[in-house]
Amino acid sequence: MRHLICALAAVLFTTGAAFAQYPPATYPPQSPPAYPQPYPPPYPNPDQADDAKCRSWGLVPGTRAYSDCRMTLDQNRPAPPPPYPYPNPPPPWRPGPPPIPNEISDRDAANYCEKAARTAPAYPIVKLAAKIVTPGREKVVKLSFNVIKPGAKPGFWNVECRFRGGKMTSFSGPR
Repeated sequence: MRHLICALAAVLFTTGAAFAQYPPATYPPQSPPAYPQPYPPPYPNPDQADDAKCRSWGLVPGTRAYSDCRMTLDQNRPAPPPPYPYPNPPPPWRPGPPPIPNEISDRDAANYCEKAARTAPAYPIVKLAAKIVTPGREKVVKLSFNVIKPGAKPGFWNVECRFRGGKMTSFSGPR
């Protein structure tokens, strides 16, 4: 038993010295020590600092040398940093303009024009050869059909449809 007590005393004695270098914990934990604040500038604005610097060189206010000194110091002063890291902040997102009421899509305009052309063809239609839709305030749909003209000659029949405000305003095709 005596050996156990001696061993316990030796452990406590050696660990106690090791933990003595740390201050006791406080509850609640304290904030870290405040760092020393930098010294305030000796002059509140750059003009006063420039005036003091030019006077320290022995220049007298009102002389040409003093005004040259002030002008040089002012021109060599770095520009203040911009308030935002980019030259112009991006504008907030806004949805695009609302769609024009009663507007017809390009696909629907082409389909309506083709349907109108196929209901009253000037010649027997073989197939649709080309389809062009020009968007804008007034959509223009141009269709070109392969047709069989009189005398069994193959040819083309060109049709143009115009749409405004969601409705077909004109249909033209040579006869």
